[in-house]
Amino acid sequence: MPGDAENWVKACRICAANGKPEKPTPMLRTFAPDAVWETIAVDFNGPYSRFGGIYILLLVDYRSRYVIARPVKSTSFEHTKAVLEEIFDKEGFPKTIKSDNGPPFNGEDYRLYCSERDIVNQFSTPLFPQQNGLAETYMKMVNKAMAAAVTSGNNYNEELQAAVRAHNAATHAVTQVPPEEVMFGRKIKRGLPLLNRARTHHDENLLNERDRKAKLRGKSLEDSRRSARECRVKPGDVVIVERQIRAKGDSRFNLKRYTVLEEKNGSLLLVDDGGATLKRHVTQTKKVYKWAENPKLSSDESAGHGHKRPKREKKTPSHLRDFV
Repeated sequence: MPGDAENWVKACRICAANGKPEKPTPMLRTFAPDAVWETIAVDFNGPYSRFGGIYILLLVDYRSRYVIARPVKSTSFEHTKAVLEEIFDKEGFPKTIKSDNGPPFNGEDYRLYCSERDIVNQFSTPLFPQQNGLAETYMKMVNKAMAAAVTSGNNYNEELQAAVRAHNAATHAVTQVPPEEVMFGRKIKRGLPLLNRARTHHDENLLNERDRKAKLRGKSLEDSRRSARECRVKPGDVVIVERQIRAKGDSRFNLKRYTVLEEKNGSLLLVDDGGATLKRHVTQTKKVYKWAENPKLSSDESAGHGHKRPKREKKTPSHLRDFV
């Protein structure tokens, strides 16, 4: 009976459409690369309607945590390319750029730009920003700086660059070294006198160890908090996908069924009956089974005269026969 009940619920469309998504998979941590500016994360934040609808383009170096932020008028490739060219003229081309799948990173112009400069693109799963977590983390700093500009009435770019400089000059909680010192190998003069202009030396192995320990500790805590487990959705399984926009009264999932073509640490490549493909993370899907068919009603049942439950024959108790 428990097995029959479980299978009956699995085959219910209504239960599936309003149920919970799949559990997240254990985190995969990206440890510090061997050199600065080898791997960087890129992302947009905005638009900020109070400042004419501008966006902030953010770049973060994975080893040093050095941050660069630039305002742009839109997320088009032309505006993005101009900012990237300005930065890459000073810092050189990175080996790898991590980004989400939004514009302009999902366009052919951006792909060709990186290919011509021998830059490898790594994209996060659509609608799953956690996979570009380093860049997403610093969006809090950007939002705080922009909010400070609104409150104080100061120029937003001045507030933004002041916040970035403060971050780059402060000792980082993980590496225990200011990002700009790791990035450039020297102390940079700010508001205070700089007594020693010689190149700085920090233990690269110690920096790697601190980075590794912090990320593994965070992984352990986060996996436990989210009840993470290995992905139970495998190629060949059928899933339904969570709605991107849900109005009041809408079910959590769309009932359109997709077949899983590939699975890699929770990132799924899906295909529908028409052959169209879709990429989603497992936490945005729910594994489903063959839908249960509604039983067909007979003409008597549809009219409200269905089969009645059989009843036993009623007999008068023997001790009451004399009173009948």
